[in-house]
Amino acid sequence: MNASAYTPAAGLPGIPVGTLVRDTATGRQGTLRDVLPYEPPDSRPVPGSVVRPPRLLAFIRPVGGGREWTTDPGDVVPLS
Repeated sequence: MNASAYTPAAGLPGIPVGTLVRDTATGRQGTLRDVLPYEPPDSRPVPGSVVRPPRLLAFIRPVGGGREWTTDPGDVVPLS
């Protein structure tokens, strides 16, 4: 039995959580917050429906605050 349901933020290989990054898909910059598998609401089996598998997403928060966004982890590069 798990003592805690909390799972620490994962980051990416060579890019730990808290790193200032650029999302190459949008050109936006922010702080990497986590990388998690996202399971879309329509991924639950319903008779006759197409089930989409979970996909990995990177969560990025703008520097100074604002609305967090998600992107493909392959589009995340650290800023020098």
